[in-house]
Amino acid sequence: MRSSEARGTRGRWFLLAAVLAIVAVSAACGGGDGGEDVVDPTTTAAPADTTPSDTGDEPLSTTTSSTSTTEATTTTEAVEDEDPDEGPDVDEQECALVPNGSCSGADFSGQDLAGAVIPGIDLTFANLEGAILDGALMVGADLTGANLAGASLSNTNLAGATLTEVRAPAAVFFHTDLSHTDLTRSDLTAAMMVEVDLKSANLTGARMDGFIDRRSFWCSTIGSNGTLRNDSCQGGSDG
Repeated sequence: MRSSEARGTRGRWFLLAAVLAIVAVSAACGGGDGGEDVVDPTTTAAPADTTPSDTGDEPLSTTTSSTSTTEATTTTEAVEDEDPDEGPDVDEQECALVPNGSCSGADFSGQDLAGAVIPGIDLTFANLEGAILDGALMVGADLTGANLAGASLSNTNLAGATLTEVRAPAAVFFHTDLSHTDLTRSDLTAAMMVEVDLKSANLTGARMDGFIDRRSFWCSTIGSNGTLRNDSCQGGSDG
């Protein structure tokens, strides 16, 4: 009986010794869990620290700088492009309605120019459609190719003016001085002339469809067909 107990006791001591030996060997090798905790953070942290700093910062800075330079260049070019636009503005300011002034091609459509004193002014190819020129002094003015459609020229003095190829359909001439004017190839379609002085005027080739004339003065006047008209030289009559 004692022998059996003795053998059981020795068996337990051998088992305990074996367990302690295994634990000792594991501690000497560093252990499975502890070794992984030390090694893994080192191997994973190194690439994580170097990759973002090496590849991200410098290219971003370069791109920003290039974008800023491009925007500055574009802004400078936009400012430089504005300079050529100042030319037409200056030209328009130079067009002044003064005696012997130059306003060729200017746009005065619908404007009130009544009473303007502009003898000898250059209004070639100007747009005077619907303009009011009542009482204006325009002796010797050049209105070659100008647009006078629907314009009002009551008591306007255009003596000696050049009105070659002027477009004046439906224009109203009342007591207008057109003496010694050049109206060759002008468009007077449906225009109205009342008590207009046409002495020595030249209307060769003028378009006069629907033209209305009341008590105008025709003397030494060349009509649209090239013939001389002296209807009013001896006291006058309706032309």
